[in-house]
Amino acid sequence: MKLKKICAALLSAALLTSSFAYALPKDTAGNAGSTPSFLGDPFQVSTMTAEAASSVMRRPCSPDQPMLIVHIDTWNYADPAKIIALIPEDIKPYVVFNISLSINWSSTDHKWLMVQDGYECAKSWLKTCADEGVWCMVQPASGGQCHLPDYDSSGNIVNYPNKSQFVSHADDDYENTIYAEFFRDYPNFIGFNYSEQFWGFESQDFPVTPIQRYQHFAKLLKLCNKYGGYLNINWCANYWSAALNPVAMLKRCPEWRSACEQYSANLQLEEKYTQLGFSEDVESEVLGAYLSGYCGNYGVRYDETGWSDSTWSGNGDVTKEQYRQITGLPIHMERMALNGATIIDGPELVWADDFAEKWGGIKDGDYSCRSWDTKDQYVNDTLGFFRKLVDGTIRIPTRQEVIERTKVVVIQDNTTGDNHNKYSTYPTLFEGLYRMSGDGNLDKNYNPYKSTGRYPTIPTVYALRDSVAKSFQVQIKQSSIPSRWSSISAKQDEFNKLFASDYYGNCYAGRYENTWVTYNSNKDGSNCGAVLSLKYNTCKDLDVNFNQYGNALIKEYSDRIDIYANNFDEKAQTTLRTDTFKISGCAAKPSYSAKDTGRNQTASQISESYANGTYTLTVKHNGPVEISIQCKGNETGRLSNPKASSVKAPAYPSFYTGVRQYEGEFFDTQNVEGNVANGCGSGVTGFWGQGFLKYGAKNNAAVRDTVSTTKAGKFDLTLRYSATSDINNVDLYVNGSKVKTLSMPKGSSYSDWKTVTQSIDLKAGDNQVELKSNAALAGSLYLDCFTVKGDFGTGTIEDPDPISGTLLKDLTVTDTENAADWSIYQDFSVGSKLFGDRDLTATSIPAGLAGAEAIRTACDSKLVTANLGTCKAGADITVYVAMDSRVTSALPAWLSGWTKTANTIQTSNDLTLELYKKNFNAGETITLGTNGGSNESVNYIVLAVAKEVEPISGKIIQELTVFDKENAADWSIYYDVKVGSVLYGDRDLTITSMPKNLVNAETIRTACDSKLSTNDLGKFTVSTDATIYTAVDTRVVENMPEWLKAWTFAGCSVTTSNDVTLMLYKLNVKKGDVVALGTNGGSGNSANYIVFAVPQEKIVKGDVNLDGVINGFDLILAKRGMANGFTDTRSFDAADVDKDEKLEKDDITQLQNFIKLSAKEFTETPVTKPAPAVLTEPAGDPG
Repeated sequence: MKLKKICAALLSAALLTSSFAYALPKDTAGNAGSTPSFLGDPFQVSTMTAEAASSVMRRPCSPDQPMLIVHIDTWNYADPAKIIALIPEDIKPYVVFNISLSINWSSTDHKWLMVQDGYECAKSWLKTCADEGVWCMVQPASGGQCHLPDYDSSGNIVNYPNKSQFVSHADDDYENTIYAEFFRDYPNFIGFNYSEQFWGFESQDFPVTPIQRYQHFAKLLKLCNKYGGYLNINWCANYWSAALNPVAMLKRCPEWRSACEQYSANLQLEEKYTQLGFSEDVESEVLGAYLSGYCGNYGVRYDETGWSDSTWSGNGDVTKEQYRQITGLPIHMERMALNGATIIDGPELVWADDFAEKWGGIKDGDYSCRSWDTKDQYVNDTLGFFRKLVDGTIRIPTRQEVIERTKVVVIQDNTTGDNHNKYSTYPTLFEGLYRMSGDGNLDKNYNPYKSTGRYPTIPTVYALRDSVAKSFQVQIKQSSIPSRWSSISAKQDEFNKLFASDYYGNCYAGRYENTWVTYNSNKDGSNCGAVLSLKYNTCKDLDVNFNQYGNALIKEYSDRIDIYANNFDEKAQTTLRTDTFKISGCAAKPSYSAKDTGRNQTASQISESYANGTYTLTVKHNGPVEISIQCKGNETGRLSNPKASSVKAPAYPSFYTGVRQYEGEFFDTQNVEGNVANGCGSGVTGFWGQGFLKYGAKNNAAVRDTVSTTKAGKFDLTLRYSATSDINNVDLYVNGSKVKTLSMPKGSSYSDWKTVTQSIDLKAGDNQVELKSNAALAGSLYLDCFTVKGDFGTGTIEDPDPISGTLLKDLTVTDTENAADWSIYQDFSVGSKLFGDRDLTATSIPAGLAGAEAIRTACDSKLVTANLGTCKAGADITVYVAMDSRVTSALPAWLSGWTKTANTIQTSNDLTLELYKKNFNAGETITLGTNGGSNESVNYIVLAVAKEVEPISGKIIQELTVFDKENAADWSIYYDVKVGSVLYGDRDLTITSMPKNLVNAETIRTACDSKLSTNDLGKFTVSTDATIYTAVDTRVVENMPEWLKAWTFAGCSVTTSNDVTLMLYKLNVKKGDVVALGTNGGSGNSANYIVFAVPQEKIVKGDVNLDGVINGFDLILAKRGMANGFTDTRSFDAADVDKDEKLEKDDITQLQNFIKLSAKEFTETPVTKPAPAVLTEPAGDPG
């Protein structure tokens, strides 16, 4: 972000200089500012002056810097900032956001139904785009209807509904109009987008004529040249619009023609798909304007409105059931990869294909927030394809290259006949070449697809303006076509001689250099395919076969073939359709790699087969798949060294220093009366954006927005409101601190907007501005917006000094925009505030993290897709990252080496933060990565505690986890225990006696000082059925800890070198059981216990000598053991035939009777014991 703004600042100086260096063109005599003469010959072409050609673009558009125009559309009631945030960071530098003031005018009521004041709405949204640092343009018109004024050739304003807002007479350079104002005030503004310039002229409310509109365009084009901007016009046609098409306006409007000749670099022309006819006519004339030199760039604006199903005959209501956004991808691919288009605009129907507002919004603490998301089809089709431009997969050919490939141009020289004859393409020009079979011509040409890619698009032009345009190999005057081609077959013969066939089949396939564009051209989805003659790869050919919606961009290389295939069907996302790619002439079996690249994409199923030099890849998919096939053959004479893409991201706009504006309809809200997203029809007038907020009168109402600045200081906040009662109980807060209770005098009505201004202090970075009721209001309050004025800095936030705690040192936050909201604090607990820019708190935490050192991050850092910062370990520590469970489902890569724990933190807004941990040594750097970049989450927080000893394992004892962290390092597992072995890891005490059956047992050497802990000391899992022994100090046995009461006395002891006796207790466990090691009692007047583990012992009652037979020898040994004690715990257990954990006379008597056969079994009087303690999460273990 910092680098972005530094680059923007540098660019600002360059653009400022260039804006004035080339302000006015010169005539051939060198006279500045002279007006070119308009000659009578409509085909005479003026030479563009060097000065006009030198206009430095604010945002260059070229094959190396393509443009994606993203609509912030009033039909979508869009919050510009939230739409901007949805665009991926790798694509965003190429994006120009189109502030689309979509037209919805009632010709019966003579009023706007969508945007009440287009000028004020445009300014508001321009401010947001400028604040966000993104390029933008404004779309004021659809057809003749427009939110902004037209000026005729004399500079007089043309009558229209909002006429009174603007100057009535425009200076010749337009500097006194709003058009220049936008360029002057907003460094990110690059021009105007006029949509569908074929309808709506000369109406009662919009009397502007097409000629007046294009006279206005001529002045706009000159203005755009001055400021390095663009006039973008998209064109579609119907039966009555021929006199308005690109050729017609060059013929009919000399002012326009002259402007195009001088400032062609500033004109962008687009194919628009709104009408159902003239598909190839529109394409031909738009491409022709570009190739002939009358516009600098061209592109496509595609959406559902221009689509018709295969079942539609041309009569009756059109059906669009077969439409998917993917149907536009073949058009984009051909135009950009083969024909030199540099712009994708839209899709325009944003609510259907691009962005959708989430009904009900989302919750952020106690606030409700409006929220939008991208449509899957927009991500998978439009953004996915544009990413192929960004990553260099697709290279857009230059204008000269396209002319050389196209070869043929038609010059529309007709001057008589009807408008179609004078201005449209020749009616049968495309028939028999690439027009689809069964489709019609001109207004009956409904199908935008092409039957073949053998023949390039034929451009139709007004004239050939420059030497590049005049390099067409075949230049045909349209008036000569009837005599040139007596039949369709005659035309085919000429084109077949010009264009050799690169493939055969029944689908579209077109090639330029090593790039193939292929697609299923059947609207009904029936299979089609083609066999491509490979030109760069040494295999023989590639056979492609497509199912419905199938298409592929294919790149040949000498040793591989790369395929980008896409068939995404948003209406059947789990349905896989089969496309096949068959390579013949392979020298050996190829190999492939493949990757699905879509969002919410059903996993593709790909299979391969190989036989007799033919390799077949069968791809069942629904969405974009990137495939690379490593393959070679024995063909020779292949082409090599195709031109590589040199795409580069445009620079960002220079930093915006002007007033910021925040619209009420986009505020986060609590307990308000309502939100008016579209103020038209509300009965309220005079608001500035698209709507306003009804704050209401509740005593608990509140609203919130965020103001960003790169420089701290004092600013003026001006609130624009309306009320019919005096309002004196709304408090203004900044960053959680009350500034003032605002006094808001009433107006005459809710359309009588007032303002109140208050000085506020802002810190560098994000600042939270809130309005909160302190009591019920006297009447309802309406909020239009607030503005903030002051010194916002230069676009660069100075790097803050590193922050240090005790365990975490030198925290450096790379997210400079939010760095001021990061901090380190001690004693993390329930109730701790989690984020520096939110009031969210922790409502439950693992006991072991109570008192931890914590990094309070900024919640808004969640939007950053790069690393957020670094810090260093101030000691040996364990670091925990608590991350929103909505993020962990697609865990950021930087956490892949961390361990997920079973514990969580709960928040005051009912979110779950899952805990991941990792150990760091003192001085080691800790990198804090991205939260994922999604707005649908909160950011993570970071916690640190003294380093936890990792679990240790033996053979039987697995994952021994010691909860007593203070002494954990002194615990260990060993196997050669015997007399003389050291008992504890923190003492030199040794064993002086022990049962012989425990010699060499697996042993836990504990820490003696762990005796002081009153909490559980640890846990472990057993790898096999086992008998576990605990040796407990006799002084502890007197007040036995609860957890040991489930264990059985083993009848033996261990003695120590300091004359302490440890009594043995045992517990049989099964494989996988978790054994809890509880407290030793907490007394310092004792020794801690130790633990032994042996394979589970099998005891036969009465078999005291363990020889498998019960006889007199067992009785003798039992009597001896009762007198002197046992040296083997198993013997004690066998002698205790009544299971009362004591060896006494009754045991001897029963054993004697059993041997004499006077008793067939032992009578048991076992001790009643509790169940073994259930292991609960101890206070010392957060993991």
